Amino acid sequence: MTESNDTAVPALWGPMTALVLQNSPVSGPRLRDLPAFVRAFGEVKLAAVRANSDLGVLDEVRARVIAEAASEVARGGLIDQFPVRLVATGGGTATNMNVNEVLASRATQLLAGDADLTIHPNDHVNRSQSSNDTYPTATKVLLVRQAYAVAAALRELARSFIRQAEQNAGVDRMGRTSWQDAVVVPVSATHQAHAAAVERFADQFEAAAQMLLAVPLGGTVLGTGVGAPEGFKASAVEHLADITGLPLRPSANPIDAFVHADGYAALADTAARCASILFKQCHDLRILSSGPNGGLSELSLPKLQPGSSIMPGKVNPAVPTMVIQATFAIRAAATGVGMAVASGDPDTFGHGPAVVAGLSPALTELASVVSVLTDKCIDGLRWNKERLAALAASPFDAAIARAEKDGYDAVAGRSARTYLSAQEEK
Repeated sequence: MTESNDTAVPALWGPMTALVLQNSPVSGPRLRDLPAFVRAFGEVKLAAVRANSDLGVLDEVRARVIAEAASEVARGGLIDQFPVRLVATGGGTATNMNVNEVLASRATQLLAGDADLTIHPNDHVNRSQSSNDTYPTATKVLLVRQAYAVAAALRELARSFIRQAEQNAGVDRMGRTSWQDAVVVPVSATHQAHAAAVERFADQFEAAAQMLLAVPLGGTVLGTGVGAPEGFKASAVEHLADITGLPLRPSANPIDAFVHADGYAALADTAARCASILFKQCHDLRILSSGPNGGLSELSLPKLQPGSSIMPGKVNPAVPTMVIQATFAIRAAATGVGMAVASGDPDTFGHGPAVVAGLSPALTELASVVSVLTDKCIDGLRWNKERLAALAASPFDAAIARAEKDGYDAVAGRSARTYLSAQEEK
């Protein structure tokens, strides 16, 4: 065990982690700042030690204490023992060894002073594994859960839009093209369209998660399986599926799984496109609620907080504005993931830490802001029916009907003359 620079007390990590800390920047997000990832790694190690035990690769006593330590991490324990940066020197190896060393030290403690046994981070905790297969497996477990969480938040938002559609049945508003009056649009149809788009993205997040359910655990180095006993892959993945409750399966083509990471790009692209639609919807809400005197003022958003430090009584669309700004970072993160996926070595994808550091916080942000949008904005918005009726008093519906009878040019001419006469009267 070493001395923790952060806590000045004995730490469970060992020499490899200490070297990584010495050679990496002192600032930036660390593993302990992403506990869901650390828990996923603990689950991967628990699955591996169970498989090793099943196959007789580890003795019963060592397997038991390593499993106890891994279970502790998988439950969220020992989180302060993971100081390595998300993007550190050594990449995924640094993370894997931080976990191995902590589990080895904790398992040694659980031996209760049995001097005849030692727990080595490489020989025992990392047995039948490599950073090449444990890191992407933990990453996929993390991202699948996050994708499902985003999908669930989106479905709640869709239900909120549907409630608004039901509450405003029979209410019409002026539709516009190029910001000019067009035809009457039912408010219910507007919200049904919102819901349809949101539901579509919920489906797409679940589809993207499906791509990540095939995990490379057991592929060890470059998908070859070197260093792992026969049957380890199937056993370890089966254990991991049982531990996580996810329908995980071994990668169909181990070499493909190590070389290509397009599943990450698919999830990132879904997040970016979803962010674009949320931007559009929130921007539309800001326009339709503009006012109260100098804008459209067709709908009113919940008045949550003062909107100005100098203008008393001013209230701004705080939640839509927050969501819009969050979408910038989400789309930027997706761009970074795409760049990482496009690069790498001929035989492996080595930029997993960049994916985790960029995409995981983006998905957390997406799920969080969608939930706030639902609870603090859409649930409480109200359409101003008198204002809607006044603005929708002269739509082009009647002109379209007349054109079907008299022809487009005839009606357009009458409309132009009416417009000019009205201008002259002014």
